[in-house]
Amino acid sequence: MNDEQRLYAVVLRMAALRRGAVPADHGKQALSALYALLQLGDPDMASALHDANMRKPFTVSLITGGKADREGAHHFGDGDSAEWRFTLLRDPAFEALIQRYVHDRNLPHVRIGAVEFAITDAFVSGSHADSGYVSLERFEERYSQPPETYPKSVRLDFLTPTAFNLGTESITRQRRLRSLPDPQTVFSSLRKRWAALGGADPGDEFDEWVHQTIEAEPRYLKWENVQIEKIHLRAFVGDVRFRHWGTDTRWLPFLHLLADLTFYTGVGYQTTRGMGQVRRREDDRSVK
Repeated sequence: MNDEQRLYAVVLRMAALRRGAVPADHGKQALSALYALLQLGDPDMASALHDANMRKPFTVSLITGGKADREGAHHFGDGDSAEWRFTLLRDPAFEALIQRYVHDRNLPHVRIGAVEFAITDAFVSGSHADSGYVSLERFEERYSQPPETYPKSVRLDFLTPTAFNLGTESITRQRRLRSLPDPQTVFSSLRKRWAALGGADPGDEFDEWVHQTIEAEPRYLKWENVQIEKIHLRAFVGDVRFRHWGTDTRWLPFLHLLADLTFYTGVGYQTTRGMGQVRRREDDRSVK
């Protein structure tokens, strides 16, 4: 694995330049805003990413801040603060962006919805709880201990609506979407993201192990209706513990790797528009 490849989680702190509102469903606007930033840093890279028919090597969160109305829109007054997070999953393609907006503190304005924001600070070093970076090689090294040394469960908070694209039905051409935290679906999706980054892929053998040994124990779940372009779907948010049962612990280290990978990759459908944002519960790491 190339030790120059890194995972970045960037948080921008912003201030509204004038009054306005950002709709509750502003994933498309947030994605456009990220492309605008990339265009300033590296126009060729931005165009290639925009036009490529592939899984995008980044995720984009919705902004936080302002005052929410009954429909979930964010209302900002002049100078009100907001935060916006995105993750960049490959390096060195994004070095221009990191250098321009974080290291050099060359912070431009960004428009999301009807509100223009001045970027007042940028975090990538871990000084903000939702920021950080790590090389893929160092990340993988964290999970090299014997399986019996790892806790028998992982607990994930699905912070934004999450669903899984299971493909298109061959005859009706309808898109199949799953809106449940099924263990095999969750961790197979993460396994494929890890493989796309260049990590070792155990393939279907791991998926079958998850199917046989991991059970989902929801602590809290609710469903929300989401619209992506012309597609209306139900997606879930909530707190779920994934618990291992039985004596076959061979893939426990990899399960923990994937649980921590969610910080950078999210999980499921449309993570470039704010869906599938996930955090691992820190209080669950020591539970055996």
